[in-house]
Amino acid sequence: MTDAPTGDAESAGAARGPTGRVALVQGQTRTTLAVAFTFVVATAIALVIPHHTGWWLPLHLFLAGALLLAISAATQFFAVTWAAGPPVSNRMAAAQRWLLAVGVVLLVAARELRWPRALAGLGGAGVIAALLLLGLSLRRSVRAGVQRRFDGALGGYLCALLAGVIGCVLGIAMATGLSGSALPRVRAAHLTLNLLGLVGLVIVATLPFFTATQARVKMSPRADRHAQGVLLAWLGAAIATTTFGFLAGRSSVAAAGLAVYAMGLVGLVALLPAIRVKQLRWAGPRLVQLGAGVAWWTGATLAVAWQAAHGDPVFTRPVVGVLVVGGYAQILASALAYLGPVLRGGGHQRLSAGFRTTRSWLGLIAANVAAVGLLFDTRYVVVVAIGAWFVDTAVRAATLVRRVSR
Repeated sequence: MTDAPTGDAESAGAARGPTGRVALVQGQTRTTLAVAFTFVVATAIALVIPHHTGWWLPLHLFLAGALLLAISAATQFFAVTWAAGPPVSNRMAAAQRWLLAVGVVLLVAARELRWPRALAGLGGAGVIAALLLLGLSLRRSVRAGVQRRFDGALGGYLCALLAGVIGCVLGIAMATGLSGSALPRVRAAHLTLNLLGLVGLVIVATLPFFTATQARVKMSPRADRHAQGVLLAWLGAAIATTTFGFLAGRSSVAAAGLAVYAMGLVGLVALLPAIRVKQLRWAGPRLVQLGAGVAWWTGATLAVAWQAAHGDPVFTRPVVGVLVVGGYAQILASALAYLGPVLRGGGHQRLSAGFRTTRSWLGLIAANVAAVGLLFDTRYVVVVAIGAWFVDTAVRAATLVRRVSR
């Protein structure tokens, strides 16, 4: 993918869309990612301080706060740069960003501080409004874009956001008083839609493009619009089947849906470009972390399928921890390790220096150690590994920011 976003994308042929579009969307992306990082910090704090809601609090701070904000920033950035479309206005971008951030804060505060349940519902409604606004923003940018190759990814994003909206509705039902025998079924469906649907489908839609960008190679010829559409339909059907199975209390149906979903992830890997020694030398831990994240994601999905097939409780804490930390957090870290230098800009020399700054073997090792610790429910190992990963990432991010100010 030779015209992927770079630090000087606007002067290197990316200005085939409206003039100044890259600079505008870069500014929006920086701001949103800065807000996302505050949720990462809040997540790290919630892991070590006493609180009432257990692992629910750091999980929602990271997934609903940090990860969804990062998804909002990245998808809008990719829509503008890869589809050569116009960005939305700063006002619209800010409205989407703060609806999401304030909605998450209100949701977690109401649950943790035991405020009236209606406030938790109001926070969830803010998250839903932010997802709907994100879908509108992405559709506007891609539909008005010069390049049509990103239309398939837009379809994936819109399906992901639909899953997220339904998942959030189920979450609001739980937060505002749902109880009884229906609660475990609704919880399983909620996690399916938000983890495998909202987050998972966004990654699936992006990865064929982003892996090529990360490795500095062309997209695989296998990843044409037809193949991406088939994969999206396959995974969408798997998510719908799994959700129905959980809500109807039919664990075997849910297990089948999850197995089909895992097969779809294998199909996703088949659409990615071939990675050779040259690409590994260039991207190093960024590419390895991307692959490790997909591997943990697939393994966690199969683990939930096994739980459902045997009638056991599903989405247990170790499995969700592995999926979030080993899978999604690693994929996010890989993406930000690329986007950070790109958003800093400054030409090829500064871009290369930024990529050297974000090459972190320590972060890669710490992330996978944390995932193993979560798998075996070893709290001390998890805290130390995540702490090392957080500090390493913060130092590298500060280095990038400091060089920008200079």
